Amino acid sequence: MSQITNVMKMHTKDHVTLFFVPWLILFISFTVNLIIGFLTGGESPLYTGGLSSIYIAMLISGIIVLAQMHPFAIGLSVRRTDFFLGTTGMIVAVSAGIAIVLLLLSLVEQWTGAWGVNLHFFHLPYLSDGSAIEQLLIHFILLLNMCFLGFTISSVYQRFGRNGMYYFFGTIGLIVTIGVYLCSYYKWWLDVFHWFSNHTAFQLALWTVPLAVIFLLVSYLFLRKATV
Repeated sequence: MSQITNVMKMHTKDHVTLFFVPWLILFISFTVNLIIGFLTGGESPLYTGGLSSIYIAMLISGIIVLAQMHPFAIGLSVRRTDFFLGTTGMIVAVSAGIAIVLLLLSLVEQWTGAWGVNLHFFHLPYLSDGSAIEQLLIHFILLLNMCFLGFTISSVYQRFGRNGMYYFFGTIGLIVTIGVYLCSYYKWWLDVFHWFSNHTAFQLALWTVPLAVIFLLVSYLFLRKATV
């Protein structure tokens, strides 16, 4: 347990990757959209995909934190299992903190009348339709999935190197291509759309929980065999 705690403390000393980068990217996106709202005078509602920037940032952070910290931790004789558990614990804590702040910003956006410029950045239709607890869990689950996905991508590189990345993304591209072809050939697109429209954002988020577990298991298996 002490080693796991030490790994978590190790991550707190790296203020950039998990703590600074996601908020910096989100702040820049929000500022740009807020300026656009002022320039347009708020005459019409402004809906943007700017909130997605923090999810993308967490994906990048998941890639970087493993690439940077894993070799360093192994050099300090930290067991791979302890590193994995400590890093996972830190990611869960950071994701929970971000989810709470995003929920609070969503409430502030409602109280301020969309920031006074009709900008809908944090409180969005469909995504924010549920209760406060559901909105919180949506953010939390999505953040975990994105960060653990980045963790998995980086673990593939740690285990198999550059060639492994080629095979990994090639396989993902092949699966997506086959899926798109099948949906087009059998005309499933309307059924897919109806399936998504019949579920709330919270329900869809719950469906991705097993995906996060898969990301964790895959990354753990790869890290155990990593040479670095």
